[in-house]
Amino acid sequence: MAGEAKEKNCDIHSVPDGGWGWMVVLGAALINTVNQALFSVFGLIFGETLKEMAQGKATGITLVMAVSVCVTNFSGLLVGPMMKRLSVRTITIFGVFCVSFGMITSSFATQIWHVVITYGMFTGLGLGLVASSTFLAISEFFTTRKSTAVGLSMAGTSAGQMVMPIFVGILLKYYQFSGTTFILGCISACGIVGALLFKPLCCCKKTQIGESSKYDVNSNQNLQSIQDDKHISESLLKETRVTMAEGQPNRKGMPIVITSSESLAESSRRPTCLRMVAKTWDLHLLKDFKFVHMSLGLGLAYVSSVSFSTIFPMFLQDEVRFTMWETTTCMTALSAADIAGRLTTSEICRRFGLGNRSQFMLGAALLAVARSCLVYVTEYKMVLLFSVVVGYVRAVTVINQNLVISEYIPKSELPSAVGLNMVVKGFFVMTVGEPLGMLKDAFDYDVCVHLLDVILLCVFTSWSIEILIGKRRGRDSKTETFAT
Repeated sequence: MAGEAKEKNCDIHSVPDGGWGWMVVLGAALINTVNQALFSVFGLIFGETLKEMAQGKATGITLVMAVSVCVTNFSGLLVGPMMKRLSVRTITIFGVFCVSFGMITSSFATQIWHVVITYGMFTGLGLGLVASSTFLAISEFFTTRKSTAVGLSMAGTSAGQMVMPIFVGILLKYYQFSGTTFILGCISACGIVGALLFKPLCCCKKTQIGESSKYDVNSNQNLQSIQDDKHISESLLKETRVTMAEGQPNRKGMPIVITSSESLAESSRRPTCLRMVAKTWDLHLLKDFKFVHMSLGLGLAYVSSVSFSTIFPMFLQDEVRFTMWETTTCMTALSAADIAGRLTTSEICRRFGLGNRSQFMLGAALLAVARSCLVYVTEYKMVLLFSVVVGYVRAVTVINQNLVISEYIPKSELPSAVGLNMVVKGFFVMTVGEPLGMLKDAFDYDVCVHLLDVILLCVFTSWSIEILIGKRRGRDSKTETFAT
């Protein structure tokens, strides 16, 4: 599994692992703190108001949340096409604006359908775009230390999740629903400041250029070699009238397809609507079994994580019979450990030479074991201890959600790959999440937690089998090469 780390895509023209990139990490952390953290306090903000709008029923809460989750995940369809026309900073600013606009307009809502549009659609769209764009912004500045950078930026989400419940409670006490949502909408707009850091400021451009030039000097021979190869390749293409097939990702182990001049003439014909759609969204990625296999595993793991977060407080109160104070203490401990994990686990795994996919698999296996152990303990101190373990290990899976994709997909196709992965997550939330909710009503909480852990172990097993088969085929191909 350590061999997965070798499949990283590095751009030698960029400053490696740092420079202005640390300011990008700071900006992403700020955005996550004031935007992504809002999702965790949705029930606290809108719960009572939506119940009043629905005459005491909880249907309004589930409707708005379902719309928000769907829009957030299916906004991935917009990421690839937008990145081909707009900068990542522009997309982030637009996403932050959508979140802020949705929260501010929600303060004037008087009916459920108002909240469905304002929060469910606008805020949901903004959160989806922000989640993708912050990761893509960091990817432009980091290579080998990308995991650490992503972990630091996502620590802002956990920090916000710890602070927001207390802050929102105070706001609701003094300003009620309308004032609270208006203030939170204004605060979320501060994320624009973080987005402005995604590009070096005027006073820092000279320093950034100096760092880039220094690195380019160190790799001057490699650059010259690449340029020479490029000129040679262009000459050969002109003489033999062949061209490389467009749209084939240059992944490790993937052959470069050469087509004749007849194929070139055929491809120059006017593209059909379906071909334009496939090219816009890079749908050829769906032909790649490894990418699809990764996306399915990440989607299932995402559903498992979200479902456990929903079940955990109810398990502590209904099954273990904890008081509200004990429940909130365990949840706070889990969030604090999650922050610590996002700050430290990436560097630890990197020193052991583990790739992002290997880190995710290790974290998923340990998380399944820790959560299954948690449901068997009833003593407060033991539950508190296992909550810390679960939070720390969970950080590994959260950090590497998109990093698993970026480790395999070329940088040019990464926006579309991340977007398609988000769509897969949304699909699983709608199809798998609902049956899991029904099982929660039919069985005890411990049975549901074990089922969620089985999902993680299935992902671990499936990926392990694929990696072993890939290594086996690689050895067989080398043997055949030496034999010939």
